[in-house]
Amino acid sequence: MQKSPNPCINTGEFARLCNTNKRTLIYYDQIGLFRPAFTDANGYRYYSENQCDLFFTIRCLQEIGMPLQEIRGYIRHRSPDALRQLLEQQRQKVQQELLKLRRAQQMIDTKIGLVDLSRQSRVTGHIGSVGLETLPEEYLVVSPPINASGHDQVFSALCSHIGYCSRHHLNAGHSYGAMVSTGDLAREQWNRYAYFFTKVVDFPAGHPCHVKPAGEYAVTYLAGDYYNAAPAFRLLRDFLAQNQLRPGPYCYKEAVLDEVSCPDPSGYLTRISVLIEQ
Repeated sequence: MQKSPNPCINTGEFARLCNTNKRTLIYYDQIGLFRPAFTDANGYRYYSENQCDLFFTIRCLQEIGMPLQEIRGYIRHRSPDALRQLLEQQRQKVQQELLKLRRAQQMIDTKIGLVDLSRQSRVTGHIGSVGLETLPEEYLVVSPPINASGHDQVFSALCSHIGYCSRHHLNAGHSYGAMVSTGDLAREQWNRYAYFFTKVVDFPAGHPCHVKPAGEYAVTYLAGDYYNAAPAFRLLRDFLAQNQLRPGPYCYKEAVLDEVSCPDPSGYLTRISVLIEQ
């Protein structure tokens, strides 16, 4: 439909048409950003229907963070080529914001899932005991090998791992975890970490990754301080021995509830699991 060029819409009507208010239109006029099609001798502003697209574009650019001064500069010197260049630049910014929002949504979904997990009967029923669970395949971004229990070496490895994941935006809402070899589990060296890991949603191409296989796991849940895990590891070791089960190469120690949800370590909940090999 051909748009009418006649300036027949007053300020209030145009404001309602564009879902804005009169103050915004007056301010845009005052700074030279968006002027009415006509102003009569009494100072009343009138707009044309064909100005709606321009107004919507201005508001869209403003909503994605483009300063009004830059928008005004474009409006004063607009052309098809300038429009394309402007929109290409803003599209890149929108794509970056979408990535941030997707990461935020992943974090939110993960935290909700962990809270829900902590309330499941299969979890609460295995606090202080061991059960069998079928767990899915998971992707773990891992630190360089540690194979140590000394505080300085372990702390340095942890800081390096957290920093790496932060720089590469590899945190999907899971706290870092630790892998302990089942050889060290048998030797009661459960403070000797093989790797630190951070669980991610998608395969982290280009990053050091350990694929935790799908399968049946022996699982126990530790209530309380993450670092006082000896009783839970001992339960797991004894369960494997008593049931003559052959474990996979690693135990996985990971937080379900941590500082984010609980103000005191007494409320923490940690899952420790080991694959049962057939």
